[in-house]
Amino acid sequence: MSLSFPLSNAALADRLPIESVRWWLEGQQEYSGLGSGEFLSADLGPKVWKAEVRIAPLYHADALEIQSRIEALDGSMNSFYLYDPRARYPRADPDGTLMGSATPVIATLGANNKSLTVSGLLAGYILSAGGMFHFDYGSSPVRRALHRIVETVTANGSGVTPAFEVRPHFRPGATTGLAIQFINPSAKVKLIPGSFEPGTGQAGTRRTEGMSFQVQQTL
Repeated sequence: MSLSFPLSNAALADRLPIESVRWWLEGQQEYSGLGSGEFLSADLGPKVWKAEVRIAPLYHADALEIQSRIEALDGSMNSFYLYDPRARYPRADPDGTLMGSATPVIATLGANNKSLTVSGLLAGYILSAGGMFHFDYGSSPVRRALHRIVETVTANGSGVTPAFEVRPHFRPGATTGLAIQFINPSAKVKLIPGSFEPGTGQAGTRRTEGMSFQVQQTL
């Protein structure tokens, strides 16, 4: 069976025994200082997610299996989905069971391009600041947006939240009615060239230690 890109969570992310992770939103900005001590800044491009992932020590065969899947990406040529393991579920729903069969969607988008309301949740469902969600939009190609919640909100009796802010700002193509995923919210990413470290095999423990890589969101 041939691999299909971007690799799904099941094909790669779910297989990674992550020991440590750094996950952040990085802007593309320039700034210039003023004589007053202030400085001016300007965005040069959209903010994108970046991550540094370190894999826990593994028995050699298990490490080689993961290495083979990472090498199948052909460096930065192909993409895969990856989630922050700290934000797999909403804070108030730590195993995702409360979400159940709910089908949340974007109900409204704010004119400021950084706020929204969500419908289709259970009454009283809590979305906490720091949590994340993704949605797919567009076609040829289908794009993936990943956002972090900035304000904690609670769905009303009809399963609709008040407006709340997120980051990054929404990009062109985000529309009402799009399905939102709060469970395993994932970005579409590619390896940063030269960042994959295969780790070192230790004869005494029969384990490979130090495997790591860095990724950047691809739009």
